[in-house]
Amino acid sequence: MSREVHGTVAPGFEPVRAAFAANFTERGEVGAAFCAFVEGKAVADLWGGEARPGVPWAEDTIAVVFSTTKGPATLTVQALAEQGALDLEARVASYWPEFAAEGKGDITLRHILTHTSGVIDFPGYRAVVDDPAWWLDLDAVAASFQGASPAWEPGTAHGYHGVSFGLLLGEVVRRATGRTLGTAFAELVARPLGIDFHIGLPTSEGGRVAALLDHPPITNPVMAAYLSMFNPGTLTGRAHLCGEQGFAQIGRQFNRPELWAAEFPSGGGIGSARALAAMYDALANGGAGRGRQIVSEASVARYSAEARNGQDLVLLFDTRYGLGYQLPTPFADFNLSPTAFGHGGLGGSVGFADPARRVAVGYVPNQLLFPGPGEVTRGAALATALYACLS
Repeated sequence: MSREVHGTVAPGFEPVRAAFAANFTERGEVGAAFCAFVEGKAVADLWGGEARPGVPWAEDTIAVVFSTTKGPATLTVQALAEQGALDLEARVASYWPEFAAEGKGDITLRHILTHTSGVIDFPGYRAVVDDPAWWLDLDAVAASFQGASPAWEPGTAHGYHGVSFGLLLGEVVRRATGRTLGTAFAELVARPLGIDFHIGLPTSEGGRVAALLDHPPITNPVMAAYLSMFNPGTLTGRAHLCGEQGFAQIGRQFNRPELWAAEFPSGGGIGSARALAAMYDALANGGAGRGRQIVSEASVARYSAEARNGQDLVLLFDTRYGLGYQLPTPFADFNLSPTAFGHGGLGGSVGFADPARRVAVGYVPNQLLFPGPGEVTRGAALATALYACLS
């Protein structure tokens, strides 16, 4: 397997390249890319390893990033709200009347963005989530969630909306604007910033997608016990994060071109580390990039301010959320600065902005890993090296 590292780092950021190389020799990396901006300039743009067996990771390789997609999805909602197309305090049912069924009439967009709506799955969830046809039919997705009941009284607690987050927001965007969330993201964020990130991948781009590799056997007993709680037949209120196979084969599920084409704003985004870093660079610099104002500086401050903090009813550990964005905790790979915000994804990917330091990061791997407590993650190793260079 090739472990050759390609790309560039700015003078003074050589330790970032060393940390990227060390991920391959010390932390099980197979193929990955990392990009970082400081004060609006790229200081690291690296890639290496294999995208698929025997195929090197290229400069234009893209990969599924799972919940790291929630950052681009949030920015899309943010931009639409600034245009007046969405109101965070409005009831979801004001855009989508059928959603009011089963006690959901008072749920607002803010509840979804802060993971407080309680709508984490729906009756018959496991019967459809492994079927690509369901993901590709947005009317079917909407109908499924119309029959959902909140798992707790909306607004009274928070719990990670791992799957429902983007699907609910996507239907609101579709009802309010006549566009899918993926289309709105392309128009409002990706094209103005010139970034290679997609929520709903065009068929023509499929040849560039890295193959996800299922995680190796979990040897850390704490992590093994934790992940087992999300598998089918255990805690059903939390098992919505994965399908019938649990986490064991989730890479195989998302190696299917049908799911690449589906617009899954919670976890189906596909793109490059450079794209994530460039998007967060705009957020680290007052909402503007490439001479285009994507959102206002006031909006960046509002969405990155803490909205929820404490025990997460789904993840079972303390989490912090702004409006849509994750905030630093010991479990986040961007916890080196209290002013950072962004989102990580299943298996290791991450993107974040740190306006106080004017730093932005994107990291995209194809080997899914679940490090246990105390283990240094690949993303954290890269972020640590980057911040050390800032000193």
